Amino acid sequence: MPSPIEYIFKEIFGSLPNKKGTAYEQLAAIAMYELNEGSNVKHDDRLRGQFSKSLYQLDVHHQNENGTAIMGEAKDYSEQGKKVGRDDLQKLGGALPDIKEINSGIFFSATGYTKPARQYAEAADQITGGKPISLYELKVSSEEAEEGFVKTFTINIHASVAHPESGEFTAAFTTDGKDVLKSLLKKGIEDSIIVNEGVSEFYDETGAVILSIEELTSIGYGDVDTEINCAHACYWLPEHYIMIEGMLISIYGLEYKIPFSFIHREFQITDDSTHRLVIKDENGKSLKILTDDKIREYSFDNKGNVIKP
Repeated sequence: MPSPIEYIFKEIFGSLPNKKGTAYEQLAAIAMYELNEGSNVKHDDRLRGQFSKSLYQLDVHHQNENGTAIMGEAKDYSEQGKKVGRDDLQKLGGALPDIKEINSGIFFSATGYTKPARQYAEAADQITGGKPISLYELKVSSEEAEEGFVKTFTINIHASVAHPESGEFTAAFTTDGKDVLKSLLKKGIEDSIIVNEGVSEFYDETGAVILSIEELTSIGYGDVDTEINCAHACYWLPEHYIMIEGMLISIYGLEYKIPFSFIHREFQITDDSTHRLVIKDENGKSLKILTDDKIREYSFDNKGNVIKP
């Protein structure tokens, strides 16, 4: 019957390895990769002893970029209901002095450690000739273990949206411009005139286009008066002209009143993963949470190397 962690492994990857214990070893290799932020990690490696010439099997083999290397053991005693004991640590401690390439050891346990095991790990560098052993727990997560980790991000978006299609634009004409407009009136017949003209461009005194409404309004409308939900101001446009009835009319600028609407939206990004593992250090501090989605990103090549896209 699978242990709780083997059950999670099967749920994530669809099946269990044929050999008992391999699933936990591979999860430990993934945990090593996570703890060391992507350095070279291999599962089920082999190294020959310097003195004994015998071949050692390494559950986890990690090589740092600085040239140091770590060998790791991983034990899931969930089904037996026991902790990792001193004899498990002594097996690792006995291999360390014999493997020249390895600088230190690491142990992953799904159930914790006995007091003698912890005492052995504390004295390991003296026992093994300067090669320390670090203890970690890799186990099914709990609410207590996840205290201090962010599970939900709440994003509040406040936006103000301009509605220029409902805006009011009024040209401020110069004295010369007003005189030209008056010339459009038929003397003695009209005292007012309605002209339907669309203004999309501004001209210089020669009639050359120097600015468009699109370019002018692309810089925005300034501050919004939240009491009336409008922006009200003027673009200062000296020596600019608009075209009315084929005639250039000089203006000082363009006064505008643009209504705005205000939008508030709230989005939440929540970790809704089904299964989660926690990595703890020897003091019981939670270092990382491994969700099922995170674990699913990993794979192993035919040489046991941990692969992450």
